[in-house]
Amino acid sequence: MSVRFAVLVAVCVLLPAMSCKKKAEATSSGSSPSSAPVDTPAKSGDELAATTANNGATATTAGPTQPAEPPPSAPPVEVISRDIMSREPVTDAAQVRHILIGWMETSGQNTDPRAAKRTKEEADKLALDLLRKVRDGQNVQALMFDYSEDPGTAQSGDPYPVRPDGQFVPAFEALSLRLNVNEAGICETQFGYHIIKRVQ
Repeated sequence: MSVRFAVLVAVCVLLPAMSCKKKAEATSSGSSPSSAPVDTPAKSGDELAATTANNGATATTAGPTQPAEPPPSAPPVEVISRDIMSREPVTDAAQVRHILIGWMETSGQNTDPRAAKRTKEEADKLALDLLRKVRDGQNVQALMFDYSEDPGTAQSGDPYPVRPDGQFVPAFEALSLRLNVNEAGICETQFGYHIIKRVQ
């Protein structure tokens, strides 16, 4: 009875002490008790995938992937002065100066070699830049000499008299008769863009 009691006491005293010693050794070596290796049975592929997904990792699924959507394209640049063109005519007789800018597709109507080398996008940018210069008060005649591709007035800088009589292409006539004096805008015809300023 006393031997059994002694063995029981020894087991009860030594086992907890040994357990504490192992925990202290694990802590002093820089690893936590929870990182100690544990014997676990090997998992199947399905179990491993489920465990990975449950632990917050991204689970991959088989199947076709969706193609990425292309980035949205920029809206087209508005060159035509539609706000002015939507007005009623303000006069039935106007004097206007204009700068004609063509591009490759208008080169059959526009004989200036600069038009034959220019893309539509380049013409858009140039026309808007010239309109800004005219509206900022730059000399229209000087801009005509430098840029206009109209053989009738590019070198003279003379104004055209415009009336509602059909002597000019419809868009040119319409814009000219809707402009207020010293106002400028852009219209498009088969010849290209016309940056028009009403001078009288």
